[in-house]
Order: sequence, then structure tokens, then C-alpha cells
Amino acid sequence: MPATDPASDRPTVAVWRDVWLPGSETFIRDQIAAMTRWRAVRVGLQQLPEPLVPADYAPFTGASSLQKLRGEVLGTVGWERRFVNFLMEAEAEVLHAHFGPSAIRALPVAKRAGLPMVATFHGYDVTRVPRLSLGRGQEYRRRLRRLFAYADRLIAVSEFIADRLIGLGAPEDRVTVHYMGIDVRDLDASSPFPPWPERRGIVFVGRLVPKKGGLDLLEAVDRLPGDLRRTPITIIGDGPLAGELRRQADALGLSVELRGFLGSDEVAKALDRARVFCGPSRTGPDGDAEGLGMTFLEAGLHGVPVVSYAHGPLREAVDDGVTGLLAPEKDVAALSKRLETVLTDDAYAERLGRQGRAHVLEKFDIRRCTPGLERIYDEVS
Repeated sequence: MPATDPASDRPTVAVWRDVWLPGSETFIRDQIAAMTRWRAVRVGLQQLPEPLVPADYAPFTGASSLQKLRGEVLGTVGWERRFVNFLMEAEAEVLHAHFGPSAIRALPVAKRAGLPMVATFHGYDVTRVPRLSLGRGQEYRRRLRRLFAYADRLIAVSEFIADRLIGLGAPEDRVTVHYMGIDVRDLDASSPFPPWPERRGIVFVGRLVPKKGGLDLLEAVDRLPGDLRRTPITIIGDGPLAGELRRQADALGLSVELRGFLGSDEVAKALDRARVFCGPSRTGPDGDAEGLGMTFLEAGLHGVPVVSYAHGPLREAVDDGVTGLLAPEKDVAALSKRLETVLTDDAYAERLGRQGRAHVLEKFDIRRCTPGLERIYDEVS
């Protein structure tokens, strides 16, 4: 167990994630780093070999596949005392779990420790998982009800997710919308933009899964008139649809580069060079939907106009006609028309990009957002 910081008089929140920490979950790492009045310790069932955030405070390091399997099946059963001892040593005053399944596993620990509990819901945990077949969705919803009964605050990362939470039975008076925000890297509205005439092509960033709409992007570019069909497309991310995207791009004769998963610095460089960000997120066949769309905020921060669908929470991340253009969900022809507008109107596209950065800095700067989370900790502790 790690020693607590004796010089710190800040209250302590134990941040729970079952696995510390996949590379796609930079938003959790950045939120912890942005705390100023509360001190975070990290706790969970497993840690990855190279975690995004070093799991200094994880009682279990996931060394064996048997332990991993046991954690997935039994959660914390039989381990609660070890977790409680850790939380007492860390002098934790609140337990904050991210994602519904993790919060369900953390619930017995919070109860046994007598700690107030906060749970943040991010997307799939209120869209896809409750719809699982073979009784799994029903069991998940049953366990959610137990969580709803105990948790002091249920945080939704968007209004869209809040509505879904309430639809699942969450008490409305315990549901709070809190935008996590992003690391703005000390940029402000006056920070220089990469020269607009040097920007080229379309960039997509996201997992290569149906809800991200990668195949819709290719179809929309294929519908562009004339030479616009040859606009280069950079696809950043990986997933089960990678092969299908490659085959479709080749079949249509499009200029597509699949770059796989990249670190945040490389993604930032790609956004700085892009003419437009197109991530046509849509509701997946399994009901999965976006929680808010952090990559859309990243695009705005880098002054890239966004073209997407008016899908669920994206209307909160993108101000249609101001920071980007949104088409009706699944309307590929309309998506193509909006791409054409941004690709052919330099002045309008640059204005969308500048307004996109201003929008993110005003509403989604993590340094402005995180004090709201710390006030939630104050209220429940």
C-alpha cells in the first residue's frame, strides 16, 4: 500500500476504475490531474502492464489471468476487507467510480467502508449494456437499481446521458450533468492557428466500431462532386472494422490512410493539419451511443470545423452552424453536402474553426470544469 502524503491537508477521494487505465481513457487521467482542492488515490481490480495512469494506489495489480477472471465474475466478493483497509489507510472521504459496471463492483466496498459514493456514467453503460441479451441486461439493470439507491450523486457526462439514466430509474434529484472537459494545453482564443491555407484533408479519430460511423464517412466522400472525391482521408484509431474500412476504401478508389491507434501528441499534429474533422457517430446496432464525444472537443480546440450527425449528445459538443455542421443521423447524402460546404468555402470553414476553439475554451476547459466536480465531493462528504 502506498503511503499518504503527510504534507497534504486536502481531503481524499478514492477514484475507482476496474482496470487502470486503458489508453482511450485520458479523460479520467486528466480529471484527476486537474483537481486542486481534493487529492485523488486510485483503486481498482487490475492494472494494465503499461497503464495510462500509473496505478500507484491499486490494491490488485492483475498479475494473473485467474485473478482477472475472478474479478470479472465475482467482482470484489471476498476482497472487500482488503479494499476497506486500503481506503481507511488513505483516509478517503468519498469513493468515485467511473462507468456503470465499475460502480456496481465498487458498491459493496463503499457500503462496507461507510463511504459516500459518486458514480459517473459515460455512454455505453446506459445505452448498450442495459440492452444485452440472455438476461445480462436485465441483471445489470437490477444491480443498477441497488447502486441508484445507495449512491449520493450520479454524474452524467451530458444531458443526453442524464435522460438515459433517469429512464433507467435513477432518482432525478441525484442526477447531475457535469462536463468533464479536456486539457486545453494552455491555449486561449488568441493563440495562433496553423495557417489555414496549409490545412488539407479530412481526419477521423475514434474506435473503428459501428457507432463511430467510419463507413458512413467513406460513403459521404464517395458522393462528393468531381475532384473533391480525391480529398485525402486520415483515419486514426483501431477496432474490428479496420479491415472492412480498408476494403471499402479500395473498392471506392478513395485516398485513405489508416494510421491505427496514435498517442495524444500525434493526434494533435494530425488535427493541426486537417481541413475538417468528420466523425459521423450514430446509434450502433446494439444501441451503443456516444456519451458526449471528447474527440469532437479536441477537434474544436485545434480549430478544425466539425462535420457529423446530430446524434444524441453531439448537439451539446458541437454548435450547429457555429462550430461545425450537423446532418440528420444516418443521412449520408446530407453529411456529404456538409462536407462539400466546408471543403469549398475557405472563409466559412476558418470561421467555424475559430469559433470552435472559442466554444471549447469557454465551456469545456478542464480547469474550469473540475472545480464543479470538487464541489460535488464537498456536498456528499
